Amino acid sequence: MKQHKWHKEIKHLADGGEIEYRTKLGKGIWSDWSVWDEDYFPEFNNDIADEEYRIKPQPKKPQYLDIYFEYAKGNHMFTTDKEFKSYYDHTDFRYIGKIKLEAEE
Repeated sequence: MKQHKWHKEIKHLADGGEIEYRTKLGKGIWSDWSVWDEDYFPEFNNDIADEEYRIKPQPKKPQYLDIYFEYAKGNHMFTTDKEFKSYYDHTDFRYIGKIKLEAEE
């Protein structure tokens, strides 16, 4: 049996997730899609070609670089904590803080 066009979205909604939708505006060459908006009561009609649904994207977890200072040599180390602990003997390093990385849109 063929699955419903919006099978993943319906299951996500049933599991308590959030769904977004958009509709096609205009006709022919001048048509364009509306912006994505939350849909609390989606119809999931297979016959309507001018509607789309999606699982609401979750914000990405912020990424950070940890900053360490090596007292013996006066060096700064910018790295992820996991990488630093794996590759370096950090007995001479002291944690200073972190820098939040931002993705360019």
